[in-house]
Parts: sequence; C-alpha cells; structure tokens
Amino acid sequence: MEALNFSLKVFDGPLELLLHLISKNKVSIYDIPISMILEQYMEYIEDLKKMDLEVSSAFIEMAAQLMLIKSRMLLPKTEEEEEDPRMSLAEALAEYKRYKAMLETFRGKNKDAGITYVRRTEHLEFDKKHQLNYETDVLTRAYRDVLQKSNRALPPPLRSFRGIIGHPIASVPARIFGVLRLLKRKLTCSFRSLFGGAKTRSEIVATFLAVLELSKSKHVEMEERGDDLYLTFKKERKEK
Repeated sequence: MEALNFSLKVFDGPLELLLHLISKNKVSIYDIPISMILEQYMEYIEDLKKMDLEVSSAFIEMAAQLMLIKSRMLLPKTEEEEEDPRMSLAEALAEYKRYKAMLETFRGKNKDAGITYVRRTEHLEFDKKHQLNYETDVLTRAYRDVLQKSNRALPPPLRSFRGIIGHPIASVPARIFGVLRLLKRKLTCSFRSLFGGAKTRSEIVATFLAVLELSKSKHVEMEERGDDLYLTFKKERKEK
C-alpha cells in the first residue's frame, strides 16, 4: 500500500493565514464572518499538529483573539460598546495587506536593480574632406606656443612674494624677555649690540620697544659712553 503524501501550505504568520481564508471565502476584511473564519483557522492549526509541525505562539494568540471577538459578538451590545469588535482586527489586516503589497513592489525593483543597460556602439564615419599634412617644425612651434601659454597661466613662484609676505612678526614681550636674560647674564651691554642678530625690520622695532619698556619700568639703567649707550641690569633691593 502506497504511503499518503500530504501537502500543507505554510504561512509566515497568523495575519497572512487570515488574509488567505478571507480571500478564499471572498469576504471583506471589514465584515468578517468570525464563526466561519475561526472554524477554518482552527482546522489549519489542527492539521499542523497532526503533521507534527510546531505551532508558534503567534497563531495560538490569534486564535484566542478570534474567540474573544466571537464571544463579544454573541453578547448583547451596550451603549458603551458601539464599536464593532472586529474593527481592530480589520485595521491590522488592512495594514498588513498594504505592507505586503509594498514588499512585492520592492522585490520587483530589487530584481531589476542588478540589470546593467549598455548603449550600443555607434559606428563613426571618418571625415576625409579636411585632411592636411603638417610639417614637423609647424607642430613643434605649435607645441611650444601651448607650453608658453600654460606657463603664463600658472601662479607666480613664492620667490616673487619675498619682502611682501612670509616674514614672522617679532613679539615685544619676547624681546623684553630676551634682553633681560642677556643682562642678567652679562649685567651690562651696549645698545647697538642688541640689534646685531636682527634679521628683519620687525625684530629691530620690537627690540627698540623692549628697551623703552624696560627703561620705563626701571628694570634697566641707560648710560651714555662715547658714541653708544650702555644698558645695565638694575637689581631689586631687598627690604631689611
């Protein structure tokens, strides 16, 4: 005796099963015959159990919700319960149906996304009407003209800006610190010797302003000796 083969459609979830039953019975999701749909729903769950297939908790929870809706429809309605108990289920089914339709649309687009469209090669006819033979020297002169024009278009080199920008600005506080450090080590020095290492006009001005500031604050004393001035570090006197 040949063994019987059973084929049972597997649904992704209880809402998909309900949509299948509603479509099969050709009824509206907003006017579901709960008794008939619940009976067919429970038959499907029993078929799963007979075939030793695992029934998920989502299917059992939906069965309990259908039984609750059926019991509420059998009870007499009160003034507080004006809404149809099937409406929450109908809205969930309608939303699931919309998402399912969108998923099918995206699947079709994803399938077409891997297709590469290539433009056909066009055959170009060679223009034989304007043919000229150029000498080598003509091409060489043209190439040199192009190079000269490109060189003129380039920005000027950095050496062109020397004396305009690029010199650091000397700091007066830094020069004050430098003069004090020199005087603390040598105690005295000539005014002209302070400008011996100056490389820019900014350093000269900063050094001159530093000497004036030190003289004004009485940190140094200046004394004329011959044709030069000499600066002497003035030590602070400790109070007794």
